[in-house]
Amino acid sequence: MKNEHDDVGLASLFTETASVVDGGEGKAMQGADAIKGWIKKSISGLDLHTDVRSCREQSSEWIVDTVMAGDFKASPARFEYFITLSDDRISALRVEFRGSLRTEI
Repeated sequence: MKNEHDDVGLASLFTETASVVDGGEGKAMQGADAIKGWIKKSISGLDLHTDVRSCREQSSEWIVDTVMAGDFKASPARFEYFITLSDDRISALRVEFRGSLRTEI
C-alpha cells in the first residue's frame, strides 16, 4: 500500500488510538486523524518507494529493516520500523533512520 501511495489503505492498518513516532523527522502522532495527516505529508507527499530487506519478531514487536528511496535529501536510506500489533492492526509504530546509502561521485 505504501509503494502504491494508497493513503486510505495504509491508514486502515492502524487502530483508532495508535501512536507513531517518526524518528527520521522527530515527530510523534497519536490517533487516527494525526496518523492520516502524517501518511499524506510524510509518505505519499514524498513519492516514496520502500524495499523490505528483512523482518523478525522480537519481544512482541515486529522489526522491519527497509531501504527507502524518494523525494528526500538522504535518498536512498535505510530505515527500521518497530511495529506493535493489536488484533492484526498497528497499535504502535516507531520509525528509526539508520543512515543514507547515497554514494557521492
